[in-house]
Amino acid sequence: MNLRWIAVSILVLALAACAPIGGHQDTGQRDTQLEPITVRVSGFGTYADSAKDRLNTRKRLLARRASQLDAYRNLAERVYGTVIYGSSTVNDFVLNNDNFRTYVDSYIRGAKMVAVNEHSDGVVETVMELKLEPRFRACVSKVADDQVQDLCPIPVPRYNDSVGDVQSRGVDSLYYLD
Repeated sequence: MNLRWIAVSILVLALAACAPIGGHQDTGQRDTQLEPITVRVSGFGTYADSAKDRLNTRKRLLARRASQLDAYRNLAERVYGTVIYGSSTVNDFVLNNDNFRTYVDSYIRGAKMVAVNEHSDGVVETVMELKLEPRFRACVSKVADDQVQDLCPIPVPRYNDSVGDVQSRGVDSLYYLD
């Protein structure tokens, strides 16, 4: 009997030692201490026939534009999410038809192109980044997921937004932007 009380008291003491110490911090104070988050994504585009189309300037520009649009889409998906619709048709316990449709409906402002690289296999890669300010993060934490796009626009960075940027040098692409 005494052994049981000793074991229970040791267990209670161990659980109490694992409890958090200190009070709850004010979220307003914590938001001012947050650093901006940099979201970096890549978008890809290519030619229909990389051997032949690489010499055609128009098709090179179209591949570059496709990679840029893919980067914007990836950035919007990363920040705001993707809407997915799906439907399936089952007949006699056999799947007959399975459809999924996704879309991104948002706008991005303040995004910056970091680099455009043309790889040897004909793939054009665009790297973009976006800095999410603490006020955007604070807004996202206070609203429902389906209302983020409407109630929390991405603010343009207030401070020096070139801090921490990656400088890509030695890129052998005709379309590299500084």
